[in-house]
Amino acid sequence: MLLCMFQLPRGREALAPETFRPWAALRTVVMAADTLWIAVLFALAVMQGATRSAFFSAAFFVVLFTACSVFYNRLAFTVSEAGLTVRTLAMERTVAFDDILRIDVLPGLLGTSYAVRTRLGSLTFSSLLAGHQRLCHLIVRKARLG
Repeated sequence: MLLCMFQLPRGREALAPETFRPWAALRTVVMAADTLWIAVLFALAVMQGATRSAFFSAAFFVVLFTACSVFYNRLAFTVSEAGLTVRTLAMERTVAFDDILRIDVLPGLLGTSYAVRTRLGSLTFSSLLAGHQRLCHLIVRKARLG
């Protein structure tokens, strides 16, 4: 019987889970933009003569970049012995590797998108995740797709 690189003989400890998150540089840039717009909003609030539309525009960008920052800091894909766990703002879901049917890799102008097709629906991630190619490779190996 051949053992896959990720399958361990009986009596040995399981491999540690591996987590993939958005690039640290991306998270840093989004937080910096959020900080900048908070400073602009504060400056407009204390400045005499700022228009209402300028104030609301700055508030919009504060909300936008705060939401993006929270989203990117929460997003994670974890490969473990239990399966693929996806954590977003609204949910945390683990899909067993036996339930993964295929992965569609879609190259594009702004990066690569990966659609993980499962019996329970589709999960997607992109090249915005650090180690996205390794994540795809681990899913293929653990789900025995290739």
